[in-house]
Amino acid sequence: MRTTVAEQTPEASPGSRGDLGPWLSMPRLWLVVVLGAIGVMELAQLPVAVDLAYHIRAGELIVGERALLRTDVFAWTTAGGPWLDQNWGAQVVLYGIWRLGGFPLVTVANALCTVAAWGLVAAACRTRTASLRLVAGSILAGYLAAAAAFSARPQMFSLLLFAAELYLLEAARTRPRVALAIPLLMPLWANLHGAFIVGLGLLAIELAVAVWRRDRPTAVRYVLVTAASIAGLLVNPWGARVLGYAVSFPANPVVTGIVSEWGPATLRQPTGITILAAIGVLVVALVRAPAPERATEQLLRMALLAALALWTIRAGAWFGLALPVALCALGRERPPRPAGSDRGAPLVSGLVLTALAVALAVATPPVGRALLPPRPELGAAPVAASDWLAANPQPGRMFNFQPWGSYLEFRLGPRVQVGFDSRIELPPADRWSRYRAVTAGRWDTERLLDGWGVDHVVTSQRGTPALVDALTVSRRWRRGRGVSEAHQDLDLAVGEHLGRDTGLAAVTTGHQDTEAEPLVHQRHHHQRLGPASRDSGQRAANPVGVLDQADTCPEQLAHHIAVVLDAHAPFSRGEADPA
Repeated sequence: MRTTVAEQTPEASPGSRGDLGPWLSMPRLWLVVVLGAIGVMELAQLPVAVDLAYHIRAGELIVGERALLRTDVFAWTTAGGPWLDQNWGAQVVLYGIWRLGGFPLVTVANALCTVAAWGLVAAACRTRTASLRLVAGSILAGYLAAAAAFSARPQMFSLLLFAAELYLLEAARTRPRVALAIPLLMPLWANLHGAFIVGLGLLAIELAVAVWRRDRPTAVRYVLVTAASIAGLLVNPWGARVLGYAVSFPANPVVTGIVSEWGPATLRQPTGITILAAIGVLVVALVRAPAPERATEQLLRMALLAALALWTIRAGAWFGLALPVALCALGRERPPRPAGSDRGAPLVSGLVLTALAVALAVATPPVGRALLPPRPELGAAPVAASDWLAANPQPGRMFNFQPWGSYLEFRLGPRVQVGFDSRIELPPADRWSRYRAVTAGRWDTERLLDGWGVDHVVTSQRGTPALVDALTVSRRWRRGRGVSEAHQDLDLAVGEHLGRDTGLAAVTTGHQDTEAEPLVHQRHHHQRLGPASRDSGQRAANPVGVLDQADTCPEQLAHHIAVVLDAHAPFSRGEADPA
C-alpha cells in the first residue's frame, strides 16, 4: 500500500505549517495556478449555440408543460416521430441557469463544472503520489488533451460525474467502502447525458483486474457495485432503452460521417494531434515507469480510453481526464524535499495569486463586459436572421443551414419548425444525403427543395456559397428589392417580401471576415456576433440579404432565402473541419 500524501509531504506536517503557512509552498501554488488557468480558459470561451441553444428551449418546454418531450416538435423533417430525449435533466438545469442569468451565467456554470472536475482528478492523483508538482503537470497535460471537449452543453455534467467516479475508484484502493458510493451517481448520470456508458466501462476494468489478481473480496465488491450501477441507470423515464441509445449513438454512421467531433482522431485535426500527443506522453511514462505492473488497472483503463479517443474525437475528454491519474501512478516516487526548499518567496507567490484572481475576475462575463471591448454572449448564432424571421413570419416550410438549427429553435421553435438541427441521429441517412446535395448547390437543388415542399430557405453565405449562387441565378429566385451587395458590410439588412412596399432595415456597420466556415458539424463551429440587436441578451450578428422566388407560379407561396454573412470569427480552442 502506498504511503498517503499527508504522511509524505513536509508541508502537511505540524512542524512545517507554522513556517510555511497553509498556502505559500511552491508546489501548492503550481496546482492552484493550473486549476485557476483552466477556469480562466473556460470563462473566456464563448458558449456555442450549436449544441446548447435547443437544449435550453427544450428545458423551457419541459418546465412549462410539466411533461417530457417524447416526440419531436422542433423539425418538420422528423416532426411527430419518437424522440428519446435522454438529456432532459440537463436541459431543465441549463434552462434554469439561463433563466437566472442568461448565457453569461451558463458560461460561469460551465467553468465551475470544469474546474470542479479537474479538482476531483487532482484529488485522485493525490492518492497516487505525494508530488504536487507531478500532479500539477499531469493535470495540465490532461487538460490540453481534452480542452476542446469542455464547453457549455449537457456533456459538462457528464465530465463532472466521470471525474467523481474516477476519484471514488482511486480512493477505494485504500478505503474499499468508498466504491459503494458509485451507484449513487448513476441515476443522476442517466438523466443528464449518455456518457454513463463510459462509467460502466471503468467498473468493468476494475472487476477484470480483481479477477486477474485473484482478489476475491475486491471482485465481489465490484460485481455488486456494477450490478447496483446498472440498476441505478434504469431509474429514468425510458428504462433500459437509454442503454441501447448510449451504445448506438457513437456507432451511428450518419453521426460519425457528419459531425466532425464524432469522427476518428487524425493528424489533420488539431484535436486529433493533441490526443495523439497525449497518448505519446503516456507511452513515454510507461517506458520510464519503474514498476508498471503495479498499475495494471491504470494501463487497462487507459488502453480502453485511448481506443475510444482514436475511434471518436469526442472520447478524448475521457482519456484526458484519466491521463493525470495514470501519469501519477506510473511516476517515480522521490524522497520528500526539505520544507525550506519549497517555501518560495511569499511576495512572489502573493503577486501570482493576485494576478490569477484578477484574470478570473476579468474573464467572468459581467466584469469582462464592463472592462473589455464588446463581445457576443453566444457563438454560431444567426441572431440577425432570427430577428428578421421573428419580425416577418414566413409561411410554410423552412430549409436551413444545419448549424443554425439549434439557435433558430431557441428563438422561434416550436411554432416555427426548422428542417435540420443538431440532433443528427433523428433524420434517416437519405435525408442527410439530400441536405448535403442542396447545400452543395447540386444541379437538382430546386427539384429537391420542391420535393420537400420548402417555402423559404435560411442559410449562410460562407457556409453554403454554391446554394446561394444557385438560387441567385435561378429564374424562380431573385434578390429582394432594396438589398444590394453593399449590405454585406451591415450587421443587419432585411429585404422586403415580394409584392410588398415595406422596405429594408439596416443597423450599425460591422466587419466582414473572410475565414471559411464549415458545412456541418456539432461542437467546434464558432461565429462572432456583431454589436446591437433587439434580442434581449444578444447582439445582432450578421448581414441579412433576402432572395425571393419570382412570381412565376401564382399558385405557390412566395419563397424567401435569408443569407446571413459572418461579421466576425471569435477566439476558439477547437477546430472547424468540414464534415
